[in-house]
Amino acid sequence: MKNELSKIIKQFNGNVLAIGLDDKLIKSLEKNNCINECFLLGSITKKGKGKLFSKTIKIKKIRKKFKKKQTNFIICNYEVIEKYLNSFVKDSIYLSDFKIYYYNVKDSSKLEKRYKRYDTTININKDIVEIDSSKAKNNYFMDKLYVISDIIEIIIEVIGDVLMN
Repeated sequence: MKNELSKIIKQFNGNVLAIGLDDKLIKSLEKNNCINECFLLGSITKKGKGKLFSKTIKIKKIRKKFKKKQTNFIICNYEVIEKYLNSFVKDSIYLSDFKIYYYNVKDSSKLEKRYKRYDTTININKDIVEIDSSKAKNNYFMDKLYVISDIIEIIIEVIGDVLMN
């Protein structure tokens, strides 16, 4: 899987937003000369003047830091994003101009369902999900409606789990 991701990263051209990557993938990002800007978010610390430091941006406030369609590619670890999936799907459509990659995906049905709303094409290869968001459009009112429907779905799941136990 890491080799496949490295091959994908070598094809990147433009601005990249990376969330939750490990050291090997970060090194392959550094080797790519076609990347203009790369924004790394996660718990990876960098060395600077002999000290370790880390700057984190809250995923829920990611839309305030980046402008609309500013990044060409987004690559993220699904395990890191999973608990923020409700807000990150609409934010990734807002931010991304070309493609979004998720890796370590165990159940891709949630991703498929949420990205189909925005007229995207989805390719699933083993643990890697590729989403083409070049034709995707987001609407403020539809986003609010999707949030409400997701909340209702979560409530129904919780009630079903309580009744089953």
